[in-house]
Amino acid sequence: MICSVKIEKAFYNNKQVLEEIEFELEEGGILAIVGESGAGKTTLGRIISGLHRFFHLDYQGKVNLHSTVDVIPQNLTDSLDPVFTIKKQMLEVEKEENRIKETLKIVGFKDPDEILNAYPHNLSGGMRQRVLIAISLLRAQILLADEFTSALDTITKIRVVNLLKRLNKEKNISIIFITHDMELLEFRGDMIVMFDGKIVEKGKIESLKTKPQHPYTMFLMGATPKLNMHYKNERFKEVAINRKYACPFFESCDKARSICKTQKPPLKKWGERWVRCHF
Repeated sequence: MICSVKIEKAFYNNKQVLEEIEFELEEGGILAIVGESGAGKTTLGRIISGLHRFFHLDYQGKVNLHSTVDVIPQNLTDSLDPVFTIKKQMLEVEKEENRIKETLKIVGFKDPDEILNAYPHNLSGGMRQRVLIAISLLRAQILLADEFTSALDTITKIRVVNLLKRLNKEKNISIIFITHDMELLEFRGDMIVMFDGKIVEKGKIESLKTKPQHPYTMFLMGATPKLNMHYKNERFKEVAINRKYACPFFESCDKARSICKTQKPPLKKWGERWVRCHF
């Protein structure tokens, strides 16, 4: 086990933002943390990476790491200093230049010297992202990719995700994806689906994508574009959410009963997955 997380509650400026978060990541494993904006994904990522203390976050619980975590950021513009060469910036992380060059080759650069002598503005978005991944590889065995493709075009997104999949397979790098882009999750691994700071469903990626059980997971999967599919307007109908009930999905769930109005649903084991539901 390279990472285990059990967070009872987390707070931002004394406001509760996470509750009952628990999962494990095996060495060489992949975990996807998904949900819409405001679900608590980035907050959870900051706690896992240890950056929470810089964002006025506090939590009750434990985060056990058996390796170093490094974050692959989403903001390419702010992540590399525009006034210094790539070489100067990478030397701040690793003094051994040969190791730097080998790492740049690992992420797909055929001519590391050309990249090292370049400034960030000389590189495309995809190239800058690969440089950031290389920097992360110099420091850690767990890569946390937080919406890291948000500034990239579709083709470049696919290439970068394929690179991370290859690093996972060939170098046994553990990867945590934080994303709202379900299209990117075309690989094997585990997934947790978050809503309002809680896990509503967790299990294997393939299983949750093809046979979601929770209404919110169904909504996320239904809103994910598929190739060669002709969309109907009703396909994009939003899931009904009403927070006056103990379960905010009471009005959207065909399994709902009176208990769902008054008692918060627990996260219960259902086969090989967990679902936040009474039934």
